[in-house]
Amino acid sequence: MTFERLALRLLVFLCLLQLAVPAFMIARREHVLHEGRSFKFKTAPVDPYDAFRGRYVALNFEAATVTGIPLPSGLQHGVRVYALLGEDEKGFAKVTALSLARPSDGPYLRARVQYPASDRVSLELPFDRYYMEETKAPAAEDAYRQHSRSETGNAYAIVRILGTQAVLEDLYVEGLPVKEILRQTK
Repeated sequence: MTFERLALRLLVFLCLLQLAVPAFMIARREHVLHEGRSFKFKTAPVDPYDAFRGRYVALNFEAATVTGIPLPSGLQHGVRVYALLGEDEKGFAKVTALSLARPSDGPYLRARVQYPASDRVSLELPFDRYYMEETKAPAAEDAYRQHSRSETGNAYAIVRILGTQAVLEDLYVEGLPVKEILRQTK
């Protein structure tokens, strides 16, 4: 085999690999969206811009602050934990237990400890940004912030969870997808 043939085969292999990696990432996300269990996460506000991925609505979730359950010993900032999920009486996701070991069953999230304390812990959840079209993100952020801060505010995100994968499906404000609210306000 000549050097040119080997170089051509290597080039073809690298091109296929470059196509396979994003295709795998897209397929994994779509699989979670179609097969994953749906959870509603109650939100609290924030706003920013990512130079590489564009405008997004930054999200903070009430379920990220865990209280009222036994906490495993040895929780420190940055430690990976598994948060077992359940639902409260209103149908919103809540953490029912934390474990340092991967659970054998039940819906759970892989998260990192942000702020550990003796009676509570704040978690960094794997979904905290809702990306959308650049021109619509500021209006979506305003609608989200207005409704999530009010006493009767009803802002939440639907997140699909399958195994260790979690995908943010949609952001809702007052029971409507945020994209629908933006269409109505035009």
